[in-house]
Amino acid sequence: MLAKDIREKSVKDLATLLDETSLNYFKLKMQLTTGQLPTHRKVREARKNIALIQTIITEKRLTDATE
Repeated sequence: MLAKDIREKSVKDLATLLDETSLNYFKLKMQLTTGQLPTHRKVREARKNIALIQTIITEKRLTDATE
């Protein structure tokens, strides 16, 4: 995911995307634990995407509060 693509979305859309990404992260962790996932790279990417989405949500809420 690119940050500029995520920044174009509304806070409501970002909350939905965060839920989907968190669920995907959970599934990937379970696959890694059970040995079904050969590498941990996807888990790392999902975790970074969650952090990016949360950061952008916080930025949007702060800019809305100051306006």
